Amino acid sequence: MLTLISLLSIPLLAAAIGYALGIAALRLKVEGNPLVEQISELLPSGQCGQCGFPGCGQAAQAIVDGKAAPDCCPPGGNALAQKIAALLGVSLEASVGKGPLLAAIDMSECDGCGRCFKKCPFDAIVGAPRQLHGVIADACTGCGLCSNVCPHGGINLYPDPLFAAPLTKPVSGGAHHA
Repeated sequence: MLTLISLLSIPLLAAAIGYALGIAALRLKVEGNPLVEQISELLPSGQCGQCGFPGCGQAAQAIVDGKAAPDCCPPGGNALAQKIAALLGVSLEASVGKGPLLAAIDMSECDGCGRCFKKCPFDAIVGAPRQLHGVIADACTGCGLCSNVCPHGGINLYPDPLFAAPLTKPVSGGAHHA
């Protein structure tokens, strides 16, 4: 009978401690800054470090604290900077942001080593070992981590054509030729 009581006391004690911790968590809950959470959701969450912070959460906190500019995320480019600036209620200078970049693999330089797709936090690079690799443009954020590890220098970054300035046709002087 004594061993039965001692066996039941351990789960009851654990349940009581769990209940007490649950109540303490509710009463001592520290609310996060909703602005930090909103900006963090906008950032690409690749933890690439190009902004100078170890992760997107730290970058969002720095943006809200005024320690980083709304355009500090190179993979997000000008489109993301505009969204963050609008959320913060600040304006950006016209020269800010060159737009997001995309990676491109030079097929003549790719030997299939696989370093690039192992390094990509967005799974934007596809390919099999010892085979040519490719970049999925919709998943690429242009963070440049893949180009940094390519031993052949076969990965380059270029501006995303979806964010390039639209081309306009020249307008003729009004004379139409038939």
